[in-house]
Amino acid sequence: MRKLFAVFLILILFFTGCAARTPDKSGCTYAGNEAGDMFWSVNGARRMPSPRWAYREKKIFALFYYGYKFSNLNVCNGVIYSGGDRLTAVDLNTGKELWETQVKNSLSDEDAITYVLYPTVYKDKIVAIGARFVVEKGFGCYLERRNVLVFDRKTGKLLWKSADIGSKMNYFDWNFPVVLNNRVYVPALNGEYRALRPGSSPMANKKEQRGIYVWDLNSGKLIDKILIPFKVGVMSMEGTMIRTDGRYIYLEADLERSIDEMVESSDIPDYLIKLDPRSGKVIWKVKLNLDFMFNSFAVNNRVVAVFSSTESPKTNIVHYYIKVFDKKNGTLLWNKEMPERRDICLTDSKLITQIAGDTVACFNPLTGDEIWKYKCKIPKDTIYNITPFLTKNVLYLDNFYGIIALDPDTGKELWRKAPFYKLNYKIEVDRDMIFIPVNNGFVIEYTDATPSGAMLFPPVIQLWSTERNNTQ
Repeated sequence: MRKLFAVFLILILFFTGCAARTPDKSGCTYAGNEAGDMFWSVNGARRMPSPRWAYREKKIFALFYYGYKFSNLNVCNGVIYSGGDRLTAVDLNTGKELWETQVKNSLSDEDAITYVLYPTVYKDKIVAIGARFVVEKGFGCYLERRNVLVFDRKTGKLLWKSADIGSKMNYFDWNFPVVLNNRVYVPALNGEYRALRPGSSPMANKKEQRGIYVWDLNSGKLIDKILIPFKVGVMSMEGTMIRTDGRYIYLEADLERSIDEMVESSDIPDYLIKLDPRSGKVIWKVKLNLDFMFNSFAVNNRVVAVFSSTESPKTNIVHYYIKVFDKKNGTLLWNKEMPERRDICLTDSKLITQIAGDTVACFNPLTGDEIWKYKCKIPKDTIYNITPFLTKNVLYLDNFYGIIALDPDTGKELWRKAPFYKLNYKIEVDRDMIFIPVNNGFVIEYTDATPSGAMLFPPVIQLWSTERNNTQ
């Protein structure tokens, strides 16, 4: 329902005027830097945490970006970095604002500011995706343009901004930048291209040069375009997802037909691809009917896990499968049918995902053998998405009815806090919150009320912890 709600808000905006994070050895919660596995190298809250502080942000979300998980929050070395219509740094221990930066636009046909999305911490910098609205001539509607933005992590100063990397609607919805060896990798297309017809989509043109673009992190210079040829179709900027294991890059490559191809969209395959970023060469690719969800694509030291789907030609019933491949050669290791596509939590020893409307299971990533299964206590016949977040010693389950903490080795429940709207002292809270584990607790970002019409509410960042001064 959350996904549908977000899509519904986007459609409203259009017709009315148009993550996983991975840690490094220092304990930083990098976003998209190494792999999309939803694992945090911190100690979770084995006891039920309590709210320690709340910071009310000044920014207002545009509906176009409202409701996407992981699109605007990150934590590293005791600082929370929040995107949106500005980039803000907040002290994790105290909730005090350290600095904020807003990127303002000057052209008359653009929205006033550039939205900062997917802030990714890398060494002394923050790499993000910038998004701004532009009125395309002849269309009378705001369309989206994207850029790469790089900020100084200590001061928030904007260091450089790339040329346009996309010119279509709904571009690059669910992707963090990948940063490796001081290079930034982002799915992109030639920013000089404009639609043959204003707003024409999803037809693509060869002039767009769709692929993985590479920038030098320090200078902002565009140094490479990795263009992957396909027999049929071109890379979709909306559906393609990118992950890395710190050495290679992995793509869930969603393809769409170009304006020059006389084929049905249903005849165009998708691919799972392993790419060598140093040479730009494809190591292997597997043809799949990929089924896209934000964190339904994960990588660990041995395997790549994705969701795939097939539709029965006789009954039109869609069947969903979780498929796990050997990372070295792309060989299928195992697959299981699932009721729907779900978020994946992956480490070297565990693969955790929702297997039914009220059930989460843990599997061996190499064999698919079930390790444990946990059934949530929820109202009968309720269907909702359960998102898993794994720390060193606690598995958090975020769902519509609250937050549940489990022992990740046994699946035994440690505590639960539900329903969620009571977490913030009787204030109505929208369920599209953002959740990040930190030592002994977690950080959440949410709005006090659901947007109604043109009225929008500034979000709130809140720390929940079992310790008052030990959140590092």
